[in-house]
Amino acid sequence: MARWDEILSLPVQNPPTLEFSSADIVWSKVEGWRDNIDRVALIPFARVDDFLRGESANKDCPTRFHVEARRRRPPQMPYKPKVDGILEYILYWCSFGPDDHRKGGIVRPSRSTYVPKKKSAGRPNTKRGCICHFIVKRLIAEPSVALIIYNQDKHVDKKGLPCHGPQDKKAAGTRAMYAPYISEDLRLRVLSLLHVGVSVETIMQRHNESVERQGGPCNRDDLLTHRYVRRQERSIRRSTYELDTDDAISIRMWVESHPSHVFFYQDFSDSEPFTLGIQTEWQLQQMIRFGNRSLVASDSRFGTNKLKYPIHSLIVFNSDKKAIPVAWIIAPMFSSGDALKWMRALYKRVHTKDPTWKLAGFIVDDPLADVLSIREVFQCSVLICFWRVRHAWHKNLVKKCSGIEMCAEISRQLGQAVSKVCRGHASVGVFEDIMEDLIDSSDFMDYFKAIWYPRMGMWISALQTLPLASLETCAAMEFYHNQMKLRLLNEKDPSVYQRADWLIDKLGTKVHSYFWLDEYSEKDDFSRYWRDEWVSGLTSWRKALKIPDSDVALEGRFAKVISRQDQDRAHTVWNPGSEYAICDCGWAEMGNLCEHMLKVISVCRNIGSSMPSISLSQYKQALVNMLNCPPNDSLIRDHAVSLAVHVQLLLNALVDPESSQTTVDVTKQLHNGVASADQQRDVVRENSCTKESGDDVGHDAPGGIGGETAEEEIPCSDMDVDPSSICNPPTGLFSLDGIVSNDIFSENGERCCLVDTELDMTENIPSEGDAFTSQDGFEDDDSGTPLLNMMDMEPHIHSQMVESPEECKMIHQNGDCSENAGPLIVTTTVNGNTESNETFPDSSSKPMPVEVHLVDKIETSSGVTEDKERTDMEIKRSPSKNLPMTENADPLNGIYILPSDAGEVGSETSECPEPSQNHLSKSGDGEQKPKSACSS
Repeated sequence: MARWDEILSLPVQNPPTLEFSSADIVWSKVEGWRDNIDRVALIPFARVDDFLRGESANKDCPTRFHVEARRRRPPQMPYKPKVDGILEYILYWCSFGPDDHRKGGIVRPSRSTYVPKKKSAGRPNTKRGCICHFIVKRLIAEPSVALIIYNQDKHVDKKGLPCHGPQDKKAAGTRAMYAPYISEDLRLRVLSLLHVGVSVETIMQRHNESVERQGGPCNRDDLLTHRYVRRQERSIRRSTYELDTDDAISIRMWVESHPSHVFFYQDFSDSEPFTLGIQTEWQLQQMIRFGNRSLVASDSRFGTNKLKYPIHSLIVFNSDKKAIPVAWIIAPMFSSGDALKWMRALYKRVHTKDPTWKLAGFIVDDPLADVLSIREVFQCSVLICFWRVRHAWHKNLVKKCSGIEMCAEISRQLGQAVSKVCRGHASVGVFEDIMEDLIDSSDFMDYFKAIWYPRMGMWISALQTLPLASLETCAAMEFYHNQMKLRLLNEKDPSVYQRADWLIDKLGTKVHSYFWLDEYSEKDDFSRYWRDEWVSGLTSWRKALKIPDSDVALEGRFAKVISRQDQDRAHTVWNPGSEYAICDCGWAEMGNLCEHMLKVISVCRNIGSSMPSISLSQYKQALVNMLNCPPNDSLIRDHAVSLAVHVQLLLNALVDPESSQTTVDVTKQLHNGVASADQQRDVVRENSCTKESGDDVGHDAPGGIGGETAEEEIPCSDMDVDPSSICNPPTGLFSLDGIVSNDIFSENGERCCLVDTELDMTENIPSEGDAFTSQDGFEDDDSGTPLLNMMDMEPHIHSQMVESPEECKMIHQNGDCSENAGPLIVTTTVNGNTESNETFPDSSSKPMPVEVHLVDKIETSSGVTEDKERTDMEIKRSPSKNLPMTENADPLNGIYILPSDAGEVGSETSECPEPSQNHLSKSGDGEQKPKSACSS
């Protein structure tokens, strides 16, 4: 028992790589059978295959392991929970052993019945007496853990000499130099090419040409044979999806024969609906690679009108922002609410492969999606994508409205309605007004009333609760949807659409092959076989990046964009700058976002003639709500100010190296920045109490709608952002890594607050409290030098934790977030007469619940805002608990620790017993001056 106590006390090792070998594991030696010493380790049982692949990919001795012996306890067999009980025993042996078919080699008696063939067929090269093997045991005490006993880890024969690989001199010039089988990557390539219709001869011809270009074979994949490819082609040709006449039985048989492709399966029952989750090994790798610290999107309703069961696709975005399906869930429509089970199974599978995997955001396209389950399982932000509704509106507008001007007008009004709803300025009544105003377009209005008006209630609720995904995401989703239609719904016999086994088989074969080939770098070698199903290339967003600004001409209500294919043709885009524009190109007539619309949006936003995106507005509103709920202590405030100063110093060093050599009193500068942050937050609190109508927001600012002018953008990738900052930090500490806006700098070199001036929060901060100006008034004038310029209208912004008002209310018993906050006392002095007025903040100014969300696109502006009177406002708070600060402002891990004087912070607040009352003295010239509430 001491042996098993020692074994079970070992740590379970789970390397974070997709594949790992014995070199990546720390081995322990314990007493074994017959007083031998066993070399053992514990790993998750689900990662035994990863260990096999990593151990087979040994550079010094490439090989492959096969199952030499296996014993498995039937699940229904009763057993006692013994500490040394075994549920499963597997003996893996190197494929070059254990028999030795070389001359003079030893063959085990159990293999004495082997009859040699007329042709050796490489038999002497495959069995060379290698004694390398290991044992895997699945214990009753820990069913999720695999015990590996690896005593013979050298690839030698019984004489102790190398028997295969580069170290075996006798294997030179034979296949024993390489692994006995081709790699998984080459096997997938061959199968994918065969599934999409490429002939065996073409595959072998291209393969032989590539081997010749590299100067001959150098690994096992270079020895691919025509016989192997022909055998795979024959197997595909003879296979059938209909394993049984009964659809349910056929599905069950497929699941049993493809266990590695299924991450969740629930058969029909009286209480549970049918659900099948499909994910191949390649899809799992793509989910880990592109989904970690990034986004996963959901396409939940593909094939609703044609297929027996709709397909729910989970999608990640590659480096070109193209969609890659990483999982398919097949289930009836009524079971869409039962997603918690398969989401848990999927998360467990991914997390078993990579324990450090974490999602930054989950995008849904259904207002009835189970948001609570998504947050519970993936522990990330949830966004909503409106692409499906916009696609349907656009497609039916083109189909049901004859005049292009009428289509543009209806689309413009619908876009304005959605924008007002997302910004919280309208409800379902705005769509009722549209139906009354556009009653002349009877065909489209009848369609809208019958299909979409009954659903607008739940859509409005979702749009006002969840942040909206960006246009780049919408373009990628539309492109994926079109690929699925061409690759799946192309059967000549439509009756097969009513069989689920056909759907499962085609997803796992042809459709999977097309998406695998999309990521294959040498797919252009097979361009002669391209058909409509091979449709690939860039999304509309990426195509728009390649259109120069000179090809766009704005002409009032429409814009002209020169075609990239035909320079003599220009496409007309109505409603320029709107996400609901109308274009006359073929891709837009199908209801999609085309590159011409997106390019016009980019140009309009660059010149300031269109409103900023809804995603940007929601992000700024989240910042306002966060500032309206200040934390009880100053840690978060100090962290934000110190990070802003640190980023400014880094940017100044990049833009003007000479300015970085200027000596400033950093300690005093940062200390002034703390006071400046207090003033900014106070001004935000007062301005947020002023209720503005949605129609008046941003129209008074010079330089275009919303005060937006030529934009300067700083992508996060150019700022050495810490990847760990993309994840949600612990509640109560806002990690600001990765969120840096060039709104820190105004156009004239004057320092502004961190939130854009479009929100009417504050103007230029006074110099005496400026955290971005040195003590002697020195400023870096970089207004004429743009930091970084990109075409992207909405660069990525990472997910951040935002404290909800409820949490803030619990933390700040006497803070500003309390619903019982006292009145705001304003003292006005005019011509020597003093008047005091009590004003209560409007209920609408209270911070709304802040969704913990991720805005994956954001745009910044350097526009000049309207000159206003600067207002300084000091709101007395309860004493805060400041963390001890160092005397010198030294950078610690990229963050400056701010010096603070506890006496200054606490002396003033301790004299004010009523933190909810704010006193302002207003002189006759209109300038407001702060007046202490405690002074008489």
